[in-house]
Amino acid sequence: MKCAQHYDVVVIGSGIAGLSAAIEAKSHYPRVLIIEKLTTAGGNSLISDGGIAVVGSDIQRRKKIDDSVALLTQDILKAGGYQNNPKLVDTIAKHSNQAYEWTKAMGVQYQDRVDFFGGHSVKRCLTPLNKSGKDFIKPMVKYATNLGVEFLYNTKVLDITIQANRATEVHVESKRNNHCVIHINHRLIVAAGGFSSNQKMIEMYNSSLENLSSTNLPSAQGELLVLLEAKGAQLIGMENIQCGPWASPDEKGFGLGPLFADYIALPYGILINPKNAQRFVNERADRKVVSDALISMPYALAITDHTMVLDSGWDIARLIQKKVVEVADDLSIIAERYGMDSTKLKATIDTYNNHIVAKANDHFLKDLNAVKPLINPPYYTMKTVSKIHHTMGGIQINEHAQVITKDGQCFENVFAAGECTGGVHGISRLGSMAITDCLVMGRIAGKNHHKN
Repeated sequence: MKCAQHYDVVVIGSGIAGLSAAIEAKSHYPRVLIIEKLTTAGGNSLISDGGIAVVGSDIQRRKKIDDSVALLTQDILKAGGYQNNPKLVDTIAKHSNQAYEWTKAMGVQYQDRVDFFGGHSVKRCLTPLNKSGKDFIKPMVKYATNLGVEFLYNTKVLDITIQANRATEVHVESKRNNHCVIHINHRLIVAAGGFSSNQKMIEMYNSSLENLSSTNLPSAQGELLVLLEAKGAQLIGMENIQCGPWASPDEKGFGLGPLFADYIALPYGILINPKNAQRFVNERADRKVVSDALISMPYALAITDHTMVLDSGWDIARLIQKKVVEVADDLSIIAERYGMDSTKLKATIDTYNNHIVAKANDHFLKDLNAVKPLINPPYYTMKTVSKIHHTMGGIQINEHAQVITKDGQCFENVFAAGECTGGVHGISRLGSMAITDCLVMGRIAGKNHHKN
């Protein structure tokens, strides 16, 4: 690319939000450019498990699962401590199925299953064929390229010129072109992700999370949040940083552990504090509830039995091979392996099982009607810890994806979508809602709603 080129729409970030925005923008404008600081497209979306929460999907209907936009909206607001922007929540919930169908039209394939994650009221979470964010990125990049969207990789954004409340230029630096100026004819869309790997920013906004590792790529640094704020954008909810309570301390980053803990153990099994062999939380609660209960422990122990693994339909052979998940034929083996009192562990599980059979109320308010007793060996265990996973705070936007300024107005032509934005998820994001957010708001950011 030559320096000082003009583009109708410039998108910063090539994850699911950025790709969605660029694809939509190409329907309205001839010249669309995506700027990506990494050498390939995808950003942090690449290492996602690819889950997407959808109301009224064909799979949900086929399995006769009753759901509604109102129910998903309520679940999002409740998990978010009602600190979400209701208009954003309503927009995403209403358009979730439309976004899902849109991805299918681009070639994204899904497994014939629907899963439950903590904080959701019903099963509504869909999984792409290979359980990876790559299942979205590859077909979306191909689709965008075929449309004529241009990509500029390995390129850092140095500055954005704002004149009379409009973004007019993006200053970039790449190894190939050094310092270049890209002129914006119509709109700038920021979809640059969050800051989960920026330890200094984490500590600045929430010191209680210092020294925790992250599930994100090292590139999740939040530079564009800092830059946009300096240009007058309002940041909100920056202290709201989510930890995933299903990560393994035996793996770096995201790892494979969440397949067992998030998809099997938390929905169907139990979490045990190895210090006292006791349960300590409603395992089916939202991520913040579980993570807050877990974060002071060196680790918790997730336990399921063979029936739970079979019922989940997930293959955990690789986790067992890597020894992230361990197998035991008896509870006494688990107790010995993790330094617990065997009698106490058995008593905890017996009490839990008896409550399920008796349809008694759970001390932690878990819905015991949704689970089975833990009685069929072999048993499967995994150490679980909290890792920084998602930053709910970011650039303030409205339901049209317009970026709000510090004086409460909107930039004329600056839009944002995805994890770099704040206000959608409040204090805690529900599982599988990130991609739904990226798709819906990314598409809105790219559409020609406003003359600019």
